[in-house]
Amino acid sequence: MKIRAKKSLVSALVLAAVGGLSYAAGAAKGKAPVNMSAGDLKWDPYAPGVPLQVAKLWGDRTKGGEYGMLLKLPPGFEAGMHNHTADYEAVLVQGTWIHTNDGDTSAPKEDTPGSYVFQPGKQNHNDVCKSKTDCIIFIHQHAKGDFIPAKTTAAAKPAEAGKGAQAAKPAEAPKTAEAAKPAATAPAPAAPAKK
Repeated sequence: MKIRAKKSLVSALVLAAVGGLSYAAGAAKGKAPVNMSAGDLKWDPYAPGVPLQVAKLWGDRTKGGEYGMLLKLPPGFEAGMHNHTADYEAVLVQGTWIHTNDGDTSAPKEDTPGSYVFQPGKQNHNDVCKSKTDCIIFIHQHAKGDFIPAKTTAAAKPAEAGKGAQAAKPAEAPKTAEAAKPAATAPAPAAPAKK
């Protein structure tokens, strides 16, 4: 019985030592905490000629892999029906955001800060910033970011986003299979909804 207890104690000590060394090795690899205040964010244009702005938090949406960013939509902006190659998760940080999905016949919801959206890839949806201030949305994705305008069909019409909001005209559908390949920084529609 004493031998069994000694073996268990030695095993536990070895396991603790290995765990401690692993932890120390991970800390030694140079990972550092990040504390970034809102005033220190660097806002860049989403794409040339587009009124959207992005603030990179980690990763790079144009290269693929995991990334996190803040997306800023101006008041009244409507993206028009579109989709993305991969799933994303989003949380509204500021403003009033209306996110609708193609085929959803329920009344559009006015999302307020803290609202969460999971958007499956390749599913058409529309985004509207209904507030009088910018809408800021945190986006997390495990793939290259892209914007693919929906093909114009009766089923692809955006849900009514509320009084005064009109859909931006979706971009013309690609005419060739090569043109249909999504680009990392394909521009979103450039015009805010008319009031």
